[in-house]
Amino acid sequence: MSSTTQVMTVAAVFAMMFTMQAAHAASPLSQFNSGTAIEEIMCPDGRVLLESPRGTPACVKEASVDALVDRGFVMVDVSDRESMEMEEMEMMETEEMEVMETEEMEVMETEEMEVMETEEMEMMETEEMEVMDGMEDAEGLMGEIDIGSLLPLTGRLSGHGQENFKGTEFGVIKFNEYLEEIGEPWSFNLISEDTETKETTALEKLQSLNARGVKIVLGPETSSNTKHVKPYADSNGMLLVSCCSTAPDLAIEGDNVYRLIPDDSNQGPALAAVMWDAGIERIIGVWRNDAYGVGLQKTTTEAFEELGGTVEEGIKYDPDTNVFSVEISLLAENVQRMIDESGAERVGVFFAGFNEITSVSQAANEHETLSSVRWFGADGTSKEKGLIEDPLALEFSHKVEYTALQVATAENPTYLSVQEYVMSELGRSPTTFAHSSYDSVWLVGMAMLETEGTDVEEIKAVLPDVAGDLDDAALGEIALNAAGDLDGGDYEMLGVRDGAWVSVGIYNADEGTVTIN
Repeated sequence: MSSTTQVMTVAAVFAMMFTMQAAHAASPLSQFNSGTAIEEIMCPDGRVLLESPRGTPACVKEASVDALVDRGFVMVDVSDRESMEMEEMEMMETEEMEVMETEEMEVMETEEMEVMETEEMEMMETEEMEVMDGMEDAEGLMGEIDIGSLLPLTGRLSGHGQENFKGTEFGVIKFNEYLEEIGEPWSFNLISEDTETKETTALEKLQSLNARGVKIVLGPETSSNTKHVKPYADSNGMLLVSCCSTAPDLAIEGDNVYRLIPDDSNQGPALAAVMWDAGIERIIGVWRNDAYGVGLQKTTTEAFEELGGTVEEGIKYDPDTNVFSVEISLLAENVQRMIDESGAERVGVFFAGFNEITSVSQAANEHETLSSVRWFGADGTSKEKGLIEDPLALEFSHKVEYTALQVATAENPTYLSVQEYVMSELGRSPTTFAHSSYDSVWLVGMAMLETEGTDVEEIKAVLPDVAGDLDDAALGEIALNAAGDLDGGDYEMLGVRDGAWVSVGIYNADEGTVTIN
């Protein structure tokens, strides 16, 4: 055999070895997406091949196997493949030895051969380094992974913002504990930014997170802030997972905004049904002139009219206003006319806003007309502490039997643990939004485990399946619709009664019925 033939044979042997090693460097999901059968997926050394409940491959540490098998993962039988690989390697090694024996029988000590051997060794060393680099990349996530939080910790909506931050914080604590239990070498590092309840500040803080390389952000809280920052997030490949944004016009398929709350095409009919069930036949709305208020006013109006009710021209207000004397005076005039025509028991006021309901109630308490009809609110006012802590607002809330909605949840162990954590930190019971905040952490965390990385497009591709597989979500069973929002659900009715917020009923979304406690 000639020297050239021998070198080509050795190169072929090494090429096959390199190909097998390179397969280990590619992530299991990449190999699977390229058409490799799951039993042929190659894992880095020290990793075990499992099949997830959704049929996708995962290369995990041996210490994590038992925990993942308990969650429905299945070990893939690779014994046949390994046996074939060993046979191929033995055959190639035998051929290589034969070549070397032939070489010893030939005259090999020429200057040309020495040069070729030197080049071959340099090539092997280079390729070995490339393989090692690839295998290091295949280790996946390592160390602290930054994740952003974008919530109103100060400003008008700081009450709910603080609750939702605590829900997020608890989610990070528990998820990091889970990663440690299954032997993962990474953890979340939460970077919290305060939107100050301002759209411009929310955008500035999102830009700051992006400049730091943070592409996954939990928030913003409000629909107006979400709508304002959404174009930037979409164009810069950032993923937003909001606990609380409900505006229907943000339900857009394929964008980078996901929301663990149903949009208000669900809450509008719920609010309309609750008012209709209370004997209300004519309503007038008071709402924030922003994405949240305008969207909810529209869906509530349409649903109430479908039930056969009458909707009067309402009053919208500037979200930044603090004085409502003019709006309330106009509202009183309209409500008095409605009472004169239909009777107070058939007239209702619905409010679509946030904690400004306290100031509105203080002003409305000065008008006997407004205290003589029922008032109803959406989730933005549920458990609003001002309605029970301020004497005038509390007096008014009792008179009108103020009733608000929030997404209903089952009181599972995770739900109760979130309640307990927020109560211990803030001294008050949070709304459902805090539980959505907790689940948001687990949703993106499990998606990162699934994709073994932080690539936003890869994470988006698996979010629906990951959501359906969350066994211990605080919200209970989670399903995302085509727009990436929580897919409907029931609503709990909360009322201010005897100086406290209490549960007063439930709206069943499937049946469209109201049940009073």
